[in-house]
Parts: sequence; C-alpha cells; structure tokens
Amino acid sequence: MALTRDNWPSRAAIQASLAARFTLPPLPPAMHDWFAWCRSMGAQSLVLDDPDWREGWRGDLTGSSAVDVPSLLAGMEGYRFILDQAASTPDHLVWSDAVETGQWQPHWVVLQNADGDPLIGDIGQPEVPVLWDWHGSGRWSPQPLFPNLQMLMARIEVEAPEPPDDAPSAVLFYTVHLTDLGAQPLQVLTALKAHPDYRHLAGASLLKLKHQLPLPLLVDNVSAEAKDYLVRHYEALGARVSCRADRLR
Repeated sequence: MALTRDNWPSRAAIQASLAARFTLPPLPPAMHDWFAWCRSMGAQSLVLDDPDWREGWRGDLTGSSAVDVPSLLAGMEGYRFILDQAASTPDHLVWSDAVETGQWQPHWVVLQNADGDPLIGDIGQPEVPVLWDWHGSGRWSPQPLFPNLQMLMARIEVEAPEPPDDAPSAVLFYTVHLTDLGAQPLQVLTALKAHPDYRHLAGASLLKLKHQLPLPLLVDNVSAEAKDYLVRHYEALGARVSCRADRLR
C-alpha cells in the first residue's frame, strides 16, 4: 500500500525507521547539554532574537526540539534524509541520504528550524558551532551564526503567551546575577564567554570581571526556563547565583 495523506507515518514511526537505518558520528558532550536543555523547554514557544539570524526576520522556532538521538535523526527529515514516497509503504519507509550526493555533510545535524530554515550544528567540532541557511534554494550553503552551542542556548527565549483580553495580566520578570565565582573562577569566567553580554571579552578584560561582581546574567526577562538554566549551569561550575522575580500587572 503506497503512502497517502491518510496513512502518512507518525513522527514516532519516522524516528524508529531512521534510527534503524542510519547512525551518526559520536556526539560531543555539548550535544547532550542541548538534549537536556530541550527537555527543560518542553513544548513552549521559542524565539531566537538575533539580528544575524535570517537577516533580521522574526525568529520564531517552529521545529520539534531534539531530546535524544532518534529525535535528532527525525529532525533531519527533509534536510539530510529524504523519504521516497513512491517506494515507501506504511510498514516500510524508504530513505535517501543527501550525504551520498554531497548535498549534506555527515557532521551536520538540524538543531531547530523556523518555517523550514534550519539551524545546523556541526558535531565534528567539540564546541558544536551553529550555522544557518535558507531552505528551498536547491542546495545547502550554511553560514556561521554562533561559535558554539552554549551561545545558541543563551540567545533563545521563551515567547510569553498573550493573556486573554478579559483576564488580568500578571507577568513575572526575572533578573539573575552571578555573585561569586566559587573555587574555580577561571572555569566560570571561561563559561561566561558563551554569554552574549561577555563574549567580546578575552584575556585581561575577562579577568577583570572577578572584581566587578555581581555580574548580570539575565535582566527583566519573562523566561523562567532561561532563569532556571542559568542557575543550574553556573551552580554546576561551583559559582553562586542570585535570582529576583518582579511582578508587573
């Protein structure tokens, strides 16, 4: 039985088929941090606020976030893995691999997308640089966006839902400060290089931050998930972090 709209495979079936057919190179630790971060985001609406992303277009992320290897493989459907609808049946999906034709690189994975325009992670490098490209041009020539995956996570925000017109609005704004660098200050300062507010610092300029505590990590942001991520991330490095929530009606 050929594939039709009525018997089109579910995402779970696609995941299972791709996991049985394909393997990825070993994933660097940064990708497992990405999986954990995606799990913490759940099904919330995400926005990437960066002027270089899609040349300033609004950055609503519309793809399904990967939380493990099977879902990462499924996220590459239509990019690396192309379903042959004519040759497939509901019980047997037939795939072609764009790596074999040179249209995709084996160390590229799709982290997210916005209406089909992919954010691509380069798992061939430990820090997983992030690239992006427009879809629909017939070829992939992604351009650099962020030098590492941590920076991407720091720049994605949760889009606050619009409250009903007849409901009183009450929004919490979170502010997070790094108050103490802990027992391994150089490790914490190195991690700060992934933060968009400090990525321009290096050497002596970065070391000067030791004398400028507390350092703002998040200011008046509505994302509780971003707040929780920053607290977990820096406390895991031995640093101390303070949080404040202000309610605006």
